[in-house]
Amino acid sequence: MCIPYIIQKIEKMKKVNISLAFVSILLISSSGYSFSKKQPQNLSSIVTIVLYKDSASASSYFSTGIQKNNAKEYSEAIAYFSKALELDPSLGSAYLNRAYAKNKLLDYKSALSDYSKALQMKLTWEESYEAYFNKGLTFALLENLKEAMSDFSYAIKLNPEYADAYYNRSIAKGKTGDYYGELLDINKVISLRPADDNAFNSRGIVKSKQGSLLEAIRDFSKAIELNRANPQPYFNRALVLYGLDEYLASLNDFNMAIQLSPDAETYNRRANVKCRLNDFRGAFDDYTSAIKMDNNYYIGYLNRGSLKFDLKDYQSAIDDYTVAIRIKPDYSIAYYNRGMARGKLSDHKGEIEDYTLAIEYKPDYENAYNQRGMAKREIGDMMGCCQDLDKAIKLGCDLAYDNIIEYCK
Repeated sequence: MCIPYIIQKIEKMKKVNISLAFVSILLISSSGYSFSKKQPQNLSSIVTIVLYKDSASASSYFSTGIQKNNAKEYSEAIAYFSKALELDPSLGSAYLNRAYAKNKLLDYKSALSDYSKALQMKLTWEESYEAYFNKGLTFALLENLKEAMSDFSYAIKLNPEYADAYYNRSIAKGKTGDYYGELLDINKVISLRPADDNAFNSRGIVKSKQGSLLEAIRDFSKAIELNRANPQPYFNRALVLYGLDEYLASLNDFNMAIQLSPDAETYNRRANVKCRLNDFRGAFDDYTSAIKMDNNYYIGYLNRGSLKFDLKDYQSAIDDYTVAIRIKPDYSIAYYNRGMARGKLSDHKGEIEDYTLAIEYKPDYENAYNQRGMAKREIGDMMGCCQDLDKAIKLGCDLAYDNIIEYCK
């Protein structure tokens, strides 16, 4: 089998993360914003702007700050909002919009301070629940899930129909392992937005985590029915189908996901399916495509190396494992696999070194102890062989039990 290592964990499923979409509370424009894929400016960069004369009103500076936010000139926007607050410290909307600009520049802690200051002031109902929502998003970006959920909950208390707050609270709950709470929140989103394909996709992920795979497939299928241009439910349904050994159906879904939005992980996953279908040439091409899309995609190098190993191209397999290790130096399975390939080439010294490194990064690696024991036997180190096999048995390796009976009588 050409797939000794497949990331098949549910958390690798693809979900639209609304927590990357901040709502900007504007007096002049009510447009929402999403983080740009372009790398933002550094907040520490020096900004040179020409402000209005000192006699200008706070509202003038605030208005210009809004324009700068709309133009994605976030550092300049911060300067204008700051000047507005100097003239009118009670201008809560200036704090909110300055926090938005700071978030765009990844200055999350300072953004939190601005949200907190704004919430101490008199805000409109809409400003209040959106401020708690955005503050929760900022905590989520800082991986402070407890505070994030608290703020989402407060936003929901102020506006019980706030679907985005339920959605993001569901994500936070899922990250803490509260799948029941996650499901309750995503069900609420669906009740509020029954045509939301992303909500059905997310519920499918929750159902997958809970082991309700057929229900998960139904939700992914519903998401696809609502929006056939969304690649995520195709990808996620393909994962579930793969786990159910429905390889042809899984392949069809991965094909659609790649057609809609190709990326390294999807090519890698499709390659895994092709391995199951004995399409080794197709699998090789897909692993290579994954690597071409992302030169640092170490899983692609590992899996392509494993395919080469199965095809008995051991030296080329070693080359791929070596690249994977270069990208991820603590990659224990890559050391283990490279050790296996070196053993096939009778490089037992190199083989032992690799198993030792695999154990260093994963001390309970039972198979690495077993293989290192057998490699030590090849170089005549029977004491070391039996010690390693004994350790492997204690860790639960059945094969080591057979080996110790045969070689360590």
